[in-house]
Amino acid sequence: MFGSRETPAAATRRPLGLASSGRSDSRQTLQLSDDERKLVYFADEILTISESHRTDYKVLAVIERAKSMGVRHRIEYKPLDEVQRLSDVARSTARTDQISTRQSQVLRLVSEAVSLKASDIHFTVDGERCEIEFRIYGSLSHHLTEPRDVGMELCSTIYQSMCDVADEIFKPQAAQDGRLRKDWTAKMGLRGARIGTRPTDSGIYLALRLLYDSMGETTLEGLGYHQGRQIPMISTMARRTKGINIISGVTGAGKSTTLECVLSALLKRLNYSTRLITIENPPEYFIRGARQTPLLADGDDEEAISAAWARGIANAMRLDPDMIMVGEVRDIHSARAAFRAAMTGHGVWTTLHTGDAVSNMERLRDIGVEMSLLTDPTIVTGLLNQSLVSVNCPRCSIGYRDSKASLEADLVDRIERLCRPDQVRFHTPGDKDCPQCRGTGLIRRTVVAEGLIPTKKFMAAFRSEGAWGARDYWLCHMNGITKTQHLIEKINNGLVDPRIAETQVNPLDEDELLGIGDIAIGGAGALDAAA
Repeated sequence: MFGSRETPAAATRRPLGLASSGRSDSRQTLQLSDDERKLVYFADEILTISESHRTDYKVLAVIERAKSMGVRHRIEYKPLDEVQRLSDVARSTARTDQISTRQSQVLRLVSEAVSLKASDIHFTVDGERCEIEFRIYGSLSHHLTEPRDVGMELCSTIYQSMCDVADEIFKPQAAQDGRLRKDWTAKMGLRGARIGTRPTDSGIYLALRLLYDSMGETTLEGLGYHQGRQIPMISTMARRTKGINIISGVTGAGKSTTLECVLSALLKRLNYSTRLITIENPPEYFIRGARQTPLLADGDDEEAISAAWARGIANAMRLDPDMIMVGEVRDIHSARAAFRAAMTGHGVWTTLHTGDAVSNMERLRDIGVEMSLLTDPTIVTGLLNQSLVSVNCPRCSIGYRDSKASLEADLVDRIERLCRPDQVRFHTPGDKDCPQCRGTGLIRRTVVAEGLIPTKKFMAAFRSEGAWGARDYWLCHMNGITKTQHLIEKINNGLVDPRIAETQVNPLDEDELLGIGDIAIGGAGALDAAA
């Protein structure tokens, strides 16, 4: 046949039968089908053929095709298992090259997201394309569009080659959860990253939650808690050495960040002489002085996770803790374990998913906590609820008078009834060269919250009149301020766009809609007077 060049070691050949070499020489690529690769391997102008299949029609077709295309080649006959080994190595090499390329693309995407301080990256593979979005300060924005096949490869690469906690394989037709390996998140400038996937009617949806390292000396005031009314209350919760303190909110409301802030400050104040053990799924933020431990579940189903929370709390009690932080109370088993810890003189901090502070009580009752324990103010010692809302760029935002004409009439009514219009400012996409927002019009997110330290009379109101009776007592007799009032204060300070406030938290007239507008203290000026 053609050519007389010395054959290099087979293991180092460029598999031309799989892909073009990309070099500008006279050699041509001979494309092989999957069936042909079982019998034939082509690389470096050598056609390696199974010696037991010399006359097989597939082999003869490959030889004829090579001749007709003018592809330079020399034939060598080898045992079938050697041919298949060469083909397997070539396929693995090609797949590794592709994965490496997609991993690099994922790293670039995450780096771009981190530079914009995004909290999440969303991949939506649908139809013929993949839309990639970043969530920046609570708002989703389009970042990039890729072809569908690229999107599927990105999702598969993230899940199957970059995770340490995940199923063995990526399953586009199933909902899956995972966590990126630490060697990847370190390259991304992150503490961690969580993954969730779910099939859609025509593709796949993947969300990547980015977990940043602690911002250092974060304070409650820096997070957005009210200095005059809320921070002293939380400080009192932290001073008490026993009892359960609950921080609630929807997913992504910043509960873990607040826990880290409170507990880090508490340990520092005590000169790290108090033992705090955490149980987290997984540990998200570093808490200096704490012993942070992951949830150890036997599986990823609800029953296994539920058992793991209860078992983790019971185990932590045997480790001589002063305080325990439980990532989440999710059912009666974990709730009973947490209450047992509080009843034996330990401080417990945990989270729930509820919409307001008093609903923490309702949620615990719904999952089965006994009323005698639930309404004991020496056991349940703190109830907080928080949301996060985007903050305007002070350089790029515009005033109410310049925005009024573009607003809906009912929003204008709410602003003029409940806010101070001359102090309200509105988000607008800024100058991309703006040093504060880089064109997003937003600079960070801030907490809006409500909370209370339960008293004997508050608990009596809950026992006799339920959550709404307890809420009325809190507002009328405990000088309570609602999350809506806290939100309106931030709007009046020009920090928050009312439109974004209503999208990310709740309507400005939420208290009126709930029938507590005449009970909640004072509207627009309540917090100003209390500061």
